Amino acid sequence: MPSRAIPIVALALAAGLAGCAHEKVAADGYRWAYLADAGDVPRLAYGRPDSDDVVLMMSCRPGAGEIDMSAVGLSGRELVLASGRSESRFAAAKVDDAMSEGLMEARGSASAPALRSFNRSGDLALLTLGQRHSLAANSADRGDVRAFFKACGV
Repeated sequence: MPSRAIPIVALALAAGLAGCAHEKVAADGYRWAYLADAGDVPRLAYGRPDSDDVVLMMSCRPGAGEIDMSAVGLSGRELVLASGRSESRFAAAKVDDAMSEGLMEARGSASAPALRSFNRSGDLALLTLGQRHSLAANSADRGDVRAFFKACGV
C-alpha cells in the first residue's frame, strides 16, 4: 500500500474507528459518495453523509487498473467483497499507527469480478465473520459508483 494513501484514508476514517464494520453496515443512513477533488485521486466512500464516519473507502490512480480499499473494524488478512454471484478476495494488512486503529488496507485489480459487478449493478456486500453485510448502492448513489469507476478508467 503506498504510504501517500495512508494519510488520505486515515483522515477520512478517523471518526469511524470506534465501531465494527458489521455494526455500521446495519445502521441506517449510510450511502455511497463519489469524492473528486482537483489534484486528488478519485475516491468512493460508503458512510454517513457529511461526516467522517466511513466503513469502506475505495480510491484509484486513473488508468492504473488497481483499486485501493480501506475498511474499519475488520480482522484477518483479507478483505472480501461480493456482488451478485461474484466474490473477490483481496490480501489486506492492518495499518499500524495511532491514528488508524482498526484500519485494514487492500489493493486489487479493478477488473476483479466483485468490483466489475458492483460497477454494473450497484450491488456490493462486505463478507466478514461468515456473514454478508450489504453495502448496496441505492438508485440515487449508482451514478456516483459509475462516476468513480469511469474516473479510474474502468
